[in-house]
Amino acid sequence: MPTPTSAARRPVGGRPRDPQIDAAILTAVRELLAEEGYGRLSFETVARRAGVTRPTIYRRWSSKPQLVHEAVFPARSDSAVLIPDTGDFAADVRRMITDTVASYARPEARAALPGLLTDLSQDPKLRAEVIDGLENRVREQFRALVRAACERGAVRADADADVLFDAVLGAVFTRAVAHYDIDIPEGFVDTLTALVVDGVAARAGDR
Repeated sequence: MPTPTSAARRPVGGRPRDPQIDAAILTAVRELLAEEGYGRLSFETVARRAGVTRPTIYRRWSSKPQLVHEAVFPARSDSAVLIPDTGDFAADVRRMITDTVASYARPEARAALPGLLTDLSQDPKLRAEVIDGLENRVREQFRALVRAACERGAVRADADADVLFDAVLGAVFTRAVAHYDIDIPEGFVDTLTALVVDGVAARAGDR
């Protein structure tokens, strides 16, 4: 569930940002991704679609991955609770999976993610700036969710939250992005939820 950090959004120059210009640029990016894909997107094509100049974009985003990531996964507050704990582990996991599917299955996300992750993998500093901090925060929230469920006796004490987190993201990424030309089947969320929840459910005698 990658989302840009505040550092990725910092304008290069000191001029105040016009939110209407920002919105026009980000809308252009999403449209071009859905129409032409990540590889053909450039600051030139975005500028032309948004009706701005390339320097206008460069003052706001210094690289294509930063620009694309913010357009596809808008920034959220560092204090945002992305995986709430309602006390119902199965319902909370299902909500997490549903939200992740909805985020990754959008046309612009399906078009952007393979190329975006490839570009970020070649620039560790940029990856850390754009997605690593947020991913770590979401992962820690999921760990807290699993710990709380363990304490309530709903989940086995030996449940590995990181493995569960990776399993969810891996399954959703495979369905939504790796198989971008195939619709996500009905029942996918229910099936994946059951696999996660039933796989770590506390058994009689665990407590």
